[in-house]
Amino acid sequence: MRTPSFRTLLLASAVTLLGTGCDSLFTLEVEAERICKTENDLSFPAAPPISGSVEQSFEIPLGDFASALPEDADVETELRLKLFDATASTDISGIERASLSVRKPGSAQYVLLGEFRRTGTTGATNTLQLTSSGPVDVLDLAKQEQLEFLFQATGSPPTQSWTADVEVCVGAKASANYFGLLF
Repeated sequence: MRTPSFRTLLLASAVTLLGTGCDSLFTLEVEAERICKTENDLSFPAAPPISGSVEQSFEIPLGDFASALPEDADVETELRLKLFDATASTDISGIERASLSVRKPGSAQYVLLGEFRRTGTTGATNTLQLTSSGPVDVLDLAKQEQLEFLFQATGSPPTQSWTADVEVCVGAKASANYFGLLF
């Protein structure tokens, strides 16, 4: 009598696993809450007089963030701006809008991570903070050793070359599903 009850238990367990989507049992997640880089004396070009724009690109190394992910599995990624703080060597109160984007690996397309919009009139300032625009999914982002970011500012940026100490922090999350590899 013990054998049929054991078979019933196995059958019930198998039906439960298949009914609840057992592929979630074969998922691996990797997360880095904060990956930060500080860039001292990052150079920015002069903007044209009256109104103009400046842009500057830089890279943040991810290191071995994705070393645990399988090569052949489908990977979903999420990247979120946690912090963008710039302290300039000059007055940057003329910057009306600024943005930070990340470039998709293997393409020329950038995806917006965060932005700044000046509200009202303020006095002279040499600091700038961007606000996250939310998480973005960049295909195969996690498998990159480093990411290229692009900072853009418009309005009336300084008309001479200037430098800033910039701190950027991002949060990265990746998940891979092994279910397709096993079955």
